[in-house]
Amino acid sequence: MKPPLWLTELHRQWQSARGGRLGASARVFSRGWDELLDSAGIKSAEDQATAGREALAFQRAGNLDLKTHRYRTYLIERITVPLESEAWLRELFGTVDAAQLQRRSLENVAAAKAVPHARYPQLWTQWCASLESAFTEGRSLRPLNWKQPEEVREMLSVIRKLTETEWTPGISIRTASVQVGLDSKGLEGRQGSVESALAALFGNATSLQSLGITGSASHVWLAGPLVLHFADGSSVDHAATHGRYSIDHVDLLRVKSLTTTAQRLLTVENQKATFKDLTAANTDRSTLIVASSFPTEALKMLLAALPASLPHYHFGDTDPSGWHILLKLREASPRPVLPSHMRWRAAPAPSPLTAHDLTLLPRLIEHPLLQDCRAELEMMLKQGDRGDFEQESLGMLRENWPFYSIEQTRQ
Repeated sequence: MKPPLWLTELHRQWQSARGGRLGASARVFSRGWDELLDSAGIKSAEDQATAGREALAFQRAGNLDLKTHRYRTYLIERITVPLESEAWLRELFGTVDAAQLQRRSLENVAAAKAVPHARYPQLWTQWCASLESAFTEGRSLRPLNWKQPEEVREMLSVIRKLTETEWTPGISIRTASVQVGLDSKGLEGRQGSVESALAALFGNATSLQSLGITGSASHVWLAGPLVLHFADGSSVDHAATHGRYSIDHVDLLRVKSLTTTAQRLLTVENQKATFKDLTAANTDRSTLIVASSFPTEALKMLLAALPASLPHYHFGDTDPSGWHILLKLREASPRPVLPSHMRWRAAPAPSPLTAHDLTLLPRLIEHPLLQDCRAELEMMLKQGDRGDFEQESLGMLRENWPFYSIEQTRQ
C-alpha cells in the first residue's frame, strides 16, 4: 500500500537530515505534527483526522512514537522515528543505507584503480587513491560524491576513455561523447563536472578543448581586416570592423578565399583578456589577431583559407600547456607558426611543475615540431618551475606590432 502523504514528507525530511550519514544515529529524529502536516499539504480537518488515525496505527505497530497533549490526548503534538525504526523507514521507501552507498562507491573506485591507465598510469593511481581516502572518511571529492555510486562508476569510465584516447584535434564534442559511451549530448550536459574531474586527475585546469575536443558549433573570434569571398560572388567585409567579431564554421565552409591587408597573423591563447587588449592596441590594423587555444575545426578552416604568404605568429602562456597549444597549432597550420613573446621567465614566487606537467614536458621536448623551442622547455624542466608563465605578466602593451618591448620578452 502506498504510504500516506505525511509519512512520505516525514521520510523526505529524515532522509535530508539523517539518510546520508555514516554510522548509527545518537538521537532520535522528530518533528512537530502540525508543521509536518502543513509541509505535506494536508489542510482540511477531515484529512488531518485521517492522518492522526494513520499515525496511531503506526505507533501501535511499534514503528513510530507520538507525543500527545497532556490533557487532550487525542491531539498529537510531535511524531518521532525511534532509532530502531530507521531501518524500517528506509526499507518502506526503498532508500539505501549510507554505508552501502559508501561501500559501492569504494568498490567502483577500487575496480578502476586495479586497471592501469594506458597513458597516465601514475596520475590515475594517485587520483583513485585520493578518492578512496576521501570516500573512506565520508568526504566527497569534487566532482564525485560517494553517495552516488553509479555516477562515480560512470564518471571514472568517461574520464578513462577521454584521457586514454589520442583525439583528432577539432573532433566534435558530440562525436566524442558517443565514443566514450554516452549519448550524443552527454558530454555537453556534464561538461562542467567532466572538466572538474580532469582537473583533479591532472592537477591543473583541463578543458575538453585541451584534449582536442571542440563544441558542436565551432566558431572563431578575430580582430583586424579580413574579407570573406564566397563562390556565388558575394562577400563579407570586415575591413572596417575595428572591434572583435566572430566567424562561424558554417560560413568558413562556404568560403572560396580570404583576403586581408594585414601584414601578419597573430593567434592569441587568452581570449578573455590578452586578445581584448591586443585588439585595442592594434591601432594601425597591420595584424590580424585570432583568439586560439587548442585549434577548433573553425580555426583550422580559417588557417587553410588564409593567404599562404601571410606570416603566422602565436602568443601563448609559457607553461607546458601553452607550449602544447603551439604544437597543436603547428600540426594544424599549413604555414610555419613562430612563437611570439614566448620565453621562460623566472617568477617572483615559485610555480612548481604539476604531475601532469612532468608527464607532458618530456614529450614536448622530444617532439620534432618543437625542436626550435627545446631550450625554453629544457630550462623549465631543469628549474622544475613553470616560471612567470601567464601572458598578462609581460606588463603594459605598446601600440601596434610587436606590442611588447624587446626587454620584456628577450626577443
